[in-house]
Amino acid sequence: MKFLLKMLLYAAIGFAAGYLTLELLYGRNSEGLLETIYFWLSIVMIVLAAALLVYAFIRRKKLIKMTKDNNRKVDDDDFDVYSYNTFNVVTVATAVPLVLSLMALAIQALAAESPWLVALTIVLVFVSMFMSFQASALVNIIYPDKDLPEISDNKYAEKLFAASDEGEIFIMAKALYRSWTLTSTMLFFAIIFMIFYSFITEESQIFSIVIIGFIMIISQLKYAYEIREK
Repeated sequence: MKFLLKMLLYAAIGFAAGYLTLELLYGRNSEGLLETIYFWLSIVMIVLAAALLVYAFIRRKKLIKMTKDNNRKVDDDDFDVYSYNTFNVVTVATAVPLVLSLMALAIQALAAESPWLVALTIVLVFVSMFMSFQASALVNIIYPDKDLPEISDNKYAEKLFAASDEGEIFIMAKALYRSWTLTSTMLFFAIIFMIFYSFITEESQIFSIVIIGFIMIISQLKYAYEIREK
């Protein structure tokens, strides 16, 4: 999973660096080339999203089979570790395709060159959403003895914490805090990147900068509100 995240990050950085280099060297003359790059980038996103969904489906099916197998040749402790890690892998392998398919849909819809490809990408978005919900519901299959809430429950977070022990809550809290810190840092650098992008390409990114800025502010306010003393 770490390898996948690193590859996605390196790919995004490489694409951004290449894009800015082309714009800096060629300016508007590179528009045709950039459209071609965007098109093939969306194709790569679609293929990668589809591959991840297939992988997630296989891992999920295997985990469910092992969970229902009372004669499995794995002790309970090892199976707990396996099921927990597999659940995390399946969750990531369904969440990433949803984002990839949405980005690919944005590129295809704006290009409006291949209606059939737009339709295919829309289908992929809905399949990714369905698989993502299935992955979230997998925890109820892995831990049938726990009183875990359904993913559609309005108070899912509160009930999930209530059904978890102190060790599990500590792990979730630490992971969520680190994720929040990483997200805030990346959004900050995204704003800086878009400012330089605006100067280099002369294409205003003010709207995107304002949206990301508001997201950062709301996220910070929400965090401060949740950790306040009551």
